[in-house]
Amino acid sequence: MKCTSNMPILSVAVCLFLSGCASSGASFVDWFSAPEKHTPQTVDTTEKLEKPDTGIRYRAEPKELIAKQANDNNQPVAVYRAPNTLYQPSFSHKSLADYAEQLTMELVRNGRQLNTSSKVGIASFVNLDNSLTQTTILGNQLAEMLIVEVQSFGVQVIDFKTTSHIGVGASGDMVFSREAGRLSRQLELDYVLSGTLIRSEKGVRVNARIISTSSKVVVSSASLLVPDFVVRSLQPQYVLVGE
Repeated sequence: MKCTSNMPILSVAVCLFLSGCASSGASFVDWFSAPEKHTPQTVDTTEKLEKPDTGIRYRAEPKELIAKQANDNNQPVAVYRAPNTLYQPSFSHKSLADYAEQLTMELVRNGRQLNTSSKVGIASFVNLDNSLTQTTILGNQLAEMLIVEVQSFGVQVIDFKTTSHIGVGASGDMVFSREAGRLSRQLELDYVLSGTLIRSEKGVRVNARIISTSSKVVVSSASLLVPDFVVRSLQPQYVLVGE
């Protein structure tokens, strides 16, 4: 493009400007258009971290291995089937001893007159009926367990079924007896622990009390329900039949 001398100054400037664009290789659009935005490229330099090996491995149980082996050999496998109800003695972690401990804690807490010098005798629990003389396996076993639990709290327990001598026999050495003639007639007891049993559909309600032997005043009492499945677990699973 040629520039003439009679052009105005502005025209000369435009002419020189365009001449410079032609010489530099840039176009008119390049000068007056908006600059392009260049997005910087990022390079991911982070490496994938491997999880540390804890050394914990899954170990199949024997029954799983047996089932897999039997499945490969097309053999039948004996599968455990859960019972209809989970309230079974063999599946419960709470026994009669736990209820005896709970009962003792309530009796000691409520018996403010009891101390380490108190002498307590523990008798069998009886059914709540018109005679108050019928006991059960639950009543006898509960009394035996209470001897251990009450003594563990520091209270003196007098075992009045202990005789004055040890009877040596072929079947064993005996020191306990329920015969009145072999037992001491005079007992130094301050209190007696016993109670009643009330049967219901849910179990057996145990009403325990500690009674003063001199005034017959109840110095402590407690009550709890022993579930039916625990009571049934005390019954023997077999019957001995004589010839």
